[in-house]
Amino acid sequence: MDEQPQFADTLENTDEPKSSDVLLAALSDAAKAFDVWYGQCERIDKIFSLSRSMSGLSDWSDPEFDLFWSSTEILKPAVYARPPAPAVSTRFSIRDPFLDQVSEMLERVLSTTLDKTCIDDVMQAVRDDLILTGRGVSWLRYEDEDRKRVIVEHLEQRDFLHEPARKWSEVGWVARCAWMTKQEMRDRFGMSSGYADAAFAKRGEKYGMSDSSEKAAVWEVWSRVDKRVYWVTDGVETVLDESEPFLDIEGFFPCPKPAYATLKRRSLVPVPDYKRYESTLEQINDLTSRIYGLLDQVRVRGLIPSGGDVGSAVQSLLDEADDDMMLIPVPASSLVGNGDMVQWLPLDMFANTVQGLITARQQLISDYYELSGISDIMRGASDAQETLGAQQLKSQYGSVRIREKVDALVQHAQAICAIAGEIICENFDAKTLLEMSLSKMPTDSDIKKQIATVKKQGEQALAHIASQIREIEARTNVQQSVAQAQPPAPQPQGVPAQ
Repeated sequence: MDEQPQFADTLENTDEPKSSDVLLAALSDAAKAFDVWYGQCERIDKIFSLSRSMSGLSDWSDPEFDLFWSSTEILKPAVYARPPAPAVSTRFSIRDPFLDQVSEMLERVLSTTLDKTCIDDVMQAVRDDLILTGRGVSWLRYEDEDRKRVIVEHLEQRDFLHEPARKWSEVGWVARCAWMTKQEMRDRFGMSSGYADAAFAKRGEKYGMSDSSEKAAVWEVWSRVDKRVYWVTDGVETVLDESEPFLDIEGFFPCPKPAYATLKRRSLVPVPDYKRYESTLEQINDLTSRIYGLLDQVRVRGLIPSGGDVGSAVQSLLDEADDDMMLIPVPASSLVGNGDMVQWLPLDMFANTVQGLITARQQLISDYYELSGISDIMRGASDAQETLGAQQLKSQYGSVRIREKVDALVQHAQAICAIAGEIICENFDAKTLLEMSLSKMPTDSDIKKQIATVKKQGEQALAHIASQIREIEARTNVQQSVAQAQPPAPQPQGVPAQ
């Protein structure tokens, strides 16, 4: 059997347009590897948003007791609470004024960049994907058309693909999808790219689009194998465009490692947490529906004899009776009892059945809390009246189940800052850095002026010191001359000379 061409075989040193078959085949194979997960994500999204467009889903959705939504809302602030704040410093604690000033300037530029790109919205979207579907992805772009800026984007599940691998370090290529119209493709790739043959179509709810315009999926592929970037789309037999990496990033990819929850063993295919307790939620919903159904049927009903004076007297009550009390006339001969005017139907059977269903549902809810980790978070809620040790112990319980998700988001945010910092250092000029950081750093001309000023001040100081030395020497010489010109002092009388 002939061997199929590999992804790395795409690049050849030729001026002819390169075929897109190998690239599109690799993208298709990667999509197939995630096909089951895509279906799970669609179902989870529809359940979470109470969408009734999917067959059979309306029976499951229960807005009166939406345990899945409420528990997810508890997890969200516990996993991510505030936007990341970049911190830049030297790898080791080196006390260097210049390095400290550069680190502070880059930290300010990063903070400004993240604020302008709405990093909080991006991280919230990544967090929601991590909690609901098990994977959150972001992508970084650099734009310099009107002004230099770094943009951080959140990517939907179907808009990101990578080489199927056992771990992230083994991934050889990553790709992101951009949905483009004919006009956008013509402006970007030119008339000779063959863009007109692309598979343009209206994308619906499956892709999260409400726009009615026809668009095609254009894939931007970053191949670490041959150090190239490609643009391909279905329907076009040749590569739309290719180039060397236009971003110099240490890890090559313009995206951080996705934030993962649970992964399938020896693969990078996520396993949504929802699949762990889906059957439990369905049983809870089934019991809730049955409880509501029985409660809706519970009415106070009594049997009265019809005909005669008693029937005529009670018959008038039927016109005013509501659903909470209903009197039903029956032939008097059919009543069996001790002669009471009304015989009430028993409700004990309904009450016992409803109570049993509520008890069973409560146990299922407790099981769900244990599976989802909500019980640990609820145990972590402290009381101001408790001791410090009790509050610390509860805090540990509350974070143990979500610690890995929190760490995944922290690492994802750190990687975003690292990649953004590399792009800034490689592409931003000094003027832009100073404007964004509101810093003042001396230029080469300023430094030369400072050196000249210091040199002149030094020369003036040396001249002043030399003049002072000359004055001191002259004063000393004068004093010595005066001392030599004076006669010796006379000796006192009566004192023998020594």
